Amino acid sequence: MQEKILINPTPEQQAVIDWQGEKLVVNAFAGTGKTSTLVKYAEKHPELRMLYIAFNRSVREEADEKFPANVLCKTSHQLAWPGFGRNYANRLTHSLRLFDIANATQSDDWLYVKAIQDTLKNFMCSVDNQIMLRHCPSILMGEVKKSFTANEVVIQSERLWRRMIDLADNFPVIHDMYLKLYQLSQPNLSPRFDVILFDEAQDANPVTHDIVFRQTTKLAMVGDAHQQIYRFRGAVDALKAPLLSDADRLWLTHSFRFGTCIADMANALLAMNGETHQVVGRGKKMTFSLICLSKVFLTAPSSVER
Repeated sequence: MQEKILINPTPEQQAVIDWQGEKLVVNAFAGTGKTSTLVKYAEKHPELRMLYIAFNRSVREEADEKFPANVLCKTSHQLAWPGFGRNYANRLTHSLRLFDIANATQSDDWLYVKAIQDTLKNFMCSVDNQIMLRHCPSILMGEVKKSFTANEVVIQSERLWRRMIDLADNFPVIHDMYLKLYQLSQPNLSPRFDVILFDEAQDANPVTHDIVFRQTTKLAMVGDAHQQIYRFRGAVDALKAPLLSDADRLWLTHSFRFGTCIADMANALLAMNGETHQVVGRGKKMTFSLICLSKVFLTAPSSVER
């Protein structure tokens, strides 16, 4: 859904536009014009070189059309592509298949194969520099009858990881693999940019958090914990990261996507989830329905593409 173009910013939006600190966290409810507010912030500071990080390609492409020339819009995978992803272009696949793991391990124990798959995925989403027991599925730590141990899963996962990063090997690789390599290289983006704008920060995984938090640039993070939809891919709400304990915190609560009727029901649901701030409906009034509310507060997952 297109965001409202800012003509007369609300006081909340103006506070973001006028921000001059080092670290900023903006909690933005659905339809509150967060991206448009960041665009106005960038327009007000044409002398600053900015990097806008989006979660997926469709968001990045839309942002690219809105932001001024002093902002470079990229997904995290696009940042990693030139130095790492390009090297594995001929082996890239969208998912790590059980069949490939079974062939590589010469195992027909599908529980074992699935445990290796999950361990590799968990590692590639983590900030760790090596595969450890904590990356194994939790089921392996319980009282489950099985023909293998978690240690064996870690050892085999490490072997497959080494095959994945070996340029001379033919084992399939996925996009999260080269993003992980990029994170492990500890990239320094600070010489290229003065500010990083981190959008949908609630839906990024720890790998992307680590890349962003390592930088010495100014940092403005925007998101909504109530719209976290990528937890199944390892997403962790970066807005609540301990490293942001000293960050300035602002809110965008005025939504232009719906009116007071939906806002009232949304606030009741948000309160049940422990939210103390309230959304203000400033859009057109519409008849309330659960279907309408789901469209307001939920968005369909988009595939991660470079």
